Amino acid sequence: MQWNRKIEVLTPLFNRGAYQDEPEIRVPSIRGMVRWWFRSLGGSADQEKEAFGGMAGMGQSLKTQVKASRLVFRVSNVKAGPTRQEFTLPHKSGGHAGPKAAFPPGATFELEVFTRFGHLQVELESKVKNTLEAWLLLGALGLRANRAGGSVWPGDASAPVTPQDLKTSLENIGCAWPVMLAGVEAGSSLDQLRAAATDTVEGMPHVFGKIKGGRVASKVKFKIVRLESRFRLLIFAPEQRVLDEAREALKGHKSKPDTWCSL
Repeated sequence: MQWNRKIEVLTPLFNRGAYQDEPEIRVPSIRGMVRWWFRSLGGSADQEKEAFGGMAGMGQSLKTQVKASRLVFRVSNVKAGPTRQEFTLPHKSGGHAGPKAAFPPGATFELEVFTRFGHLQVELESKVKNTLEAWLLLGALGLRANRAGGSVWPGDASAPVTPQDLKTSLENIGCAWPVMLAGVEAGSSLDQLRAAATDTVEGMPHVFGKIKGGRVASKVKFKIVRLESRFRLLIFAPEQRVLDEAREALKGHKSKPDTWCSL
């Protein structure tokens, strides 16, 4: 298997290693995101272990084995402007919303993913490639990934141009998640759309997640994309009922849920 893409990061990227003031495009972070999408899109534990590796006890038929990853991720040609301080929660200020070191919007890099130790089975290889495409179209990288931080996007001619193009691309890779597009009323600039993506509510961990008292990941994801030469806000979740709850809870908020429409 060989998968190569140029990737653009549309929003500030808060991804770092040992140094808090130096953002990086980190391979372990990309692997972790892609692996999460593999599971979320229906990959079994055995398939995950076969492709990404895993310890004994993981899966059913492979639970007695320790397997090394069959996939190699390689980042190259990173091009990013000077590091700058960006707000992680642009709809508020102070505390956890304070600025952190980030790559500015427009950073690009190339990602190559290939196999070692022989070929993957055809079905598994297809699942891995579809997962990579799903991450590129719906995923993100780094801190605040569920709230439009580090929104990745194809940096080449494969990028969807219209909402219908995006819908078709998702259908072609078998992604059944319901995806909604906020109206232009939610904003036209990156700052406006990032503020809309982070302006959620507390007290609904089954929808928006929580940090205090044990972290729970948000089921609702926000991402900024570029369609028809303008920035737009996507909202998606594993199930439509979760999006329906989110729309009701966010009435009057910056994301303008009354304008959300399905792709």
